[in-house]
Amino acid sequence: MNARRLCSDPLNRPGPCEEEVGFDHPQLHNLKDFVMRRPLALTVIAAAALLTLTACGTGQGEGDDAASSPKPVATGAATHTPEPTPSATPAALPATIIIGAEATDIVTIDGTVLSSLSYQSDGDAAVAVLRGLLGEPTSESVEESTHYPKADLTEWNGFTIGVNRPDADFNPRPGPYNPAFMVRASGTMATNGVAIKDVNGNQTGQDFDSTVDGKPADQVHYDETFGIDSVTLDMPSSFSGVIPDYGLSMTYGVIGFTGRDTGIIENIIAPSDLFSLT
Repeated sequence: MNARRLCSDPLNRPGPCEEEVGFDHPQLHNLKDFVMRRPLALTVIAAAALLTLTACGTGQGEGDDAASSPKPVATGAATHTPEPTPSATPAALPATIIIGAEATDIVTIDGTVLSSLSYQSDGDAAVAVLRGLLGEPTSESVEESTHYPKADLTEWNGFTIGVNRPDADFNPRPGPYNPAFMVRASGTMATNGVAIKDVNGNQTGQDFDSTVDGKPADQVHYDETFGIDSVTLDMPSSFSGVIPDYGLSMTYGVIGFTGRDTGIIENIIAPSDLFSLT
């Protein structure tokens, strides 16, 4: 807008200014004319200043409102975000495989038993349970022996289950000494970081001599022929840990075996025989 203002305007408003009328202006011939005309000039200037402030203030308010008002943003059609697929919580995942004389348990980090696999139960069902808890196995094979029935082996790194497949010529042992399957720890870890130990905390890699310290003589066997020594780590509680009518006082349960002349427990097998002659 083109409102008039004085060059000495205290409000310092923008725009051209007009010089204030002074005592020495040629249009003023005496002090009386100046005194009489000054109030009118000041009144006109004040009115113009008021109009200028009002108009500028109104314009700035409208501009600020327009700038600060949220502008609608164009959006596409609403999309549906799929719900996340539920996954097992860490507390429900297998953390440890615990090998006992009568069953092997798979437990969580807080000790909850996810499954207890009795050696007298169906072997194929036990393999299915382990697949569900440990995932796909790392290897599968068949083991044949002149002393034991043929077995289907399924392995998850350091942990193996062997389902017995006896043929017609196999002479089974009586009752609980004829398991449907056996398990073996050849390491301290299965797949997915699941730890492996027996019910007393023994693991592969232990020193044999320190493990047998204090054990009864019939639970320890030193093999001078092949150099594979063994120790009974756990025995059954619901039936005798000594196989009856076998001709030998042979303990039965969780057995730790060394490597050949290594002095280190390299395999923990259950259920198995000690092969002790004492």
